[in-house]
Amino acid sequence: MVAAVLGGIASVLAELLMVRLRKKRGEETLEQRITRLTFSLHDATLLINHIQAEIEARQQLVDKLQRDVDTYNKIVELKKPEVEAVAQLLRGELKKEGSRSFWQGVATNFVFFVLGAVLSVVIALIVT
Repeated sequence: MVAAVLGGIASVLAELLMVRLRKKRGEETLEQRITRLTFSLHDATLLINHIQAEIEARQQLVDKLQRDVDTYNKIVELKKPEVEAVAQLLRGELKKEGSRSFWQGVATNFVFFVLGAVLSVVIALIVT
């Protein structure tokens, strides 16, 4: 019981001491509280805008990934005959390109052969 009374007296003395300290320091005015609240709201708004921008950027990434998944699924859905048709078309194009490349090589080699032969004859005539 004595401890309870001493605890109560200590509590009252602590509260009085706190009241005196607040008066000496000067309590925060309403204007100061409004200014502090305004700054806090401004900071919160900036933080919310930053978070929203991050969410939008991630949403764009999710959309791109979803489009990639859709494209992949469409490619996977190609049936074997379609895959074979595409492969056959590619083989035909490669064969045609190889044939064209062969004849271009033959023509180029022939031109240089003829130029070499003509040059040999011209040099032989000049030297003799």
